[in-house]
Amino acid sequence: MSSKLFAGLAFAVMAGAAQSAVGKDRGVAGTYELLICKGSCSAGGKVLGTGVIVLFEHAMKPKDVARLDPPYDFRHEKANACYAVTYPVSKASGATIYSLDRDTVSFVLMRSKDSWYSVRVERKGDVLSGVGNFWSAGVAPPPGFVEDMLIGKRLGPPDIAACAVRQVTRIE
Repeated sequence: MSSKLFAGLAFAVMAGAAQSAVGKDRGVAGTYELLICKGSCSAGGKVLGTGVIVLFEHAMKPKDVARLDPPYDFRHEKANACYAVTYPVSKASGATIYSLDRDTVSFVLMRSKDSWYSVRVERKGDVLSGVGNFWSAGVAPPPGFVEDMLIGKRLGPPDIAACAVRQVTRIE
């Protein structure tokens, strides 16, 4: 075997191994358990609520959105995520849209005509961590406002059944 052919084969094998290693990142799509806290979620912060967010690779089917969130408005963007949370209201579930900008995932949990709870988290492997804010139309944040802290742990692939309203246990 000539050295050029051997070098070409070695390069092809190494390139395939590198692609395989990159392919191990499952991407952002998945089912995530969420913990919403005032202050740190790990160092004595107050747990405000728990939940699940399911991020899909593609838009949800209209029949699934209608089942989970009948008032969801399809005219603008198609839902590509669903959720079930115990905060900012006692129990809520629905469909939503997430966006991904590099490793930052943004989405809204719970919304009404004039209020919503927005979330921005950084993705590091199977963990999401970041902040959440409750907003109301025409209301400015009070002095000393502090964002809620969120942490999420990937449970597995996207599972629409996880979007049923339920209590989620604390993430360890």
